[in-house]
Order: sequence, then structure tokens, then C-alpha cells
Amino acid sequence: MAAQAGINSTTANDAINATQIGVPFIIEGPRATPLYESLAMILDFKNLGSNVGTIPSWDAAPATEETAESDEVVLVNYTTSGKSITGVWVSTRAMITDQFVQDSGALSSGSVDEMAANVRNTIDVEALELFKTATNVTDNSNVNMTIALWAAGLALYKAQKPGGIACFIGSPAQLRDINNDLANTAGGQQVATAGLAIFTSGMTDGYLGPYRGVQIFESSNVAAADGSNDVGGFLSIVAGAPGSAPSRSGLAIGMWRPMEAEGVRVPSRHGLDTTVGARVGFARANERMLRGMISKRAA
Repeated sequence: MAAQAGINSTTANDAINATQIGVPFIIEGPRATPLYESLAMILDFKNLGSNVGTIPSWDAAPATEETAESDEVVLVNYTTSGKSITGVWVSTRAMITDQFVQDSGALSSGSVDEMAANVRNTIDVEALELFKTATNVTDNSNVNMTIALWAAGLALYKAQKPGGIACFIGSPAQLRDINNDLANTAGGQQVATAGLAIFTSGMTDGYLGPYRGVQIFESSNVAAADGSNDVGGFLSIVAGAPGSAPSRSGLAIGMWRPMEAEGVRVPSRHGLDTTVGARVGFARANERMLRGMISKRAA
């Protein structure tokens, strides 16, 4: 019978003691630090009773009127529109073999942690991909980002009346171009003053600091618009409690079931058939609360 794919002494051979590993841990796999936990609105749908949830929003308010004494005010409609969000399973599965655990000295839980990190990364990728299909997009395809183009996109974003705290999430290529443009502006003086905070912040991996009142984030999980361009964007958030997801955000993640791991012992395979997954859904909560920004990837 063919070997079953998973975590075993062949796929993770560098962790086996016979290879004389020099550290008591395995370095995590390549991935960006997820931003969705800081930027997306997490909606509790555990008791929804349906695979589709609705996020209601008020539409633009009707005009008010000025009336003279004893005039009757005209009745007007205040309407709402809803965004639907559909649940899907984001999962990964691996056979964690007894031989790998015994020979490497690694804990099964360490392998499960790596699987969970993979699921978190996928959730982050899908959340940031929502900029790609946004109704409001500033398209600078095949043009490198500049401060002028970024500021023009910011003005259009503010014209949407998004409210909340303004954030910009860009790819490494987009932030490279912003950095280069700052360095070339006014003899580089902005880097030593207004632009400095963007590129020296170490508070959170991926958070680069404020610029022109906008909180700047960088992530390699930002989506590709196509083969030559990336699509980051501006996002409105309303801060929640310290350490929690925003209470309001243009990015919404419905959580039908939080991430869970489960392993079933398979004696004939001498290991644990393990799955890690979450039941989640992704949607833009309201189109006015975000704006995509497309720009060229290559320098």
C-alpha cells in the first residue's frame, strides 16, 4: 500500500535525530504574519443556523428639509442594503507518523501548530483578496506606485465617506515604491521627518506606522491583480477592545466554527490522521469602507 501524505520521517527528515539537528525546535515555514486578526471584523455566526449570513448597512441618508412655521415635514424613506457572506471550510490534513514523533523528539502538537498556521495564512490571503473585487478601485496597472498616485487614491477613498480609522495595506512592491518616492522627495528630508515612522516601526510585524493620518501595513499576502500588478488598498476600521478584532471594518469574516484540530489514530498506518480547519466566510462589509489600489509589481 502506498505511503499516505503527511508529516513523517521522509517529509520532515531534517528533524530526525540521526541527522544531528542542532536546535531543539523546527523553524516555522515561510508565511506572512496574518493581518486579518487586526484589520477584519470577525462575526460570530456559530448559532446562525444557516450557511449564509447578512451584514446590513444604512444607505445614504435622504436630504433633510427646511420648513417654515406650522409646515408639515415630508416623510422620507431610510433604507438599508445587505451584504451576504457564505461559509466555507478552510482545512488541511496530514498523517503524523509515530516514527517521525519518536525519531525527531518533536511533539505531535508542534506539527498541529504548523498545520494551524497554514490555515491562518490561507484565511489571511482570502481576506486580503477582497480588495481585488472591490467596487471602488484605483487602477494604476503597469505603473509603479508614487506618493502622488497614493495620495490621489486616498482622496478618492475619503470621498467615499468611509469613517473610522484609515489604513492602507500594501504589498512589499507597493511599499518599496512608496519608500523610494519618499527618499527622493525634497532631498530625502521626508524620510528623516514625516516618512520616518513608516519604515522604523517594530510594534507589530506588518505594521509600519502612520503617514498622513493613515496607518500603513505591509504584507506579502496582498493579492496579485494579474501577472504584473498587485492590489492592496485603503480600509476603514473602528477599533474594538484592546487585543481584539475591530468592532467595524470594511473587511468581514464570518466565523461559523473557530479553528479546531482533530486526530484519529490509525493503527494500520502507525500514526494520527489529523485535520485542522475552520468554517469561515469572507465579504466586504460595505463598499464605501474600502478602496483597492492596483500598481506595478516589478521595479
